[in-house]
Amino acid sequence: MNGNNASNRGVWLAIILLASLCVAVTSGAIFYLLGAQPAAALGVGGAAFMGSASLGLAAHRFLTE
Repeated sequence: MNGNNASNRGVWLAIILLASLCVAVTSGAIFYLLGAQPAAALGVGGAAFMGSASLGLAAHRFLTE
């Protein structure tokens, strides 16, 4: 499946962002369950979201162009 079509770009963006959201929630929950402060768990979740979303978008661009 070619990811360069305009109709496919939104679908791939949604898949990447939903996967990043799952990674962020999981990592934040793990940190919270291990005894971290709530602010630290939110920070870890945000950092995990930003990292996985940017990595996913860069990988998609690399693989489709």
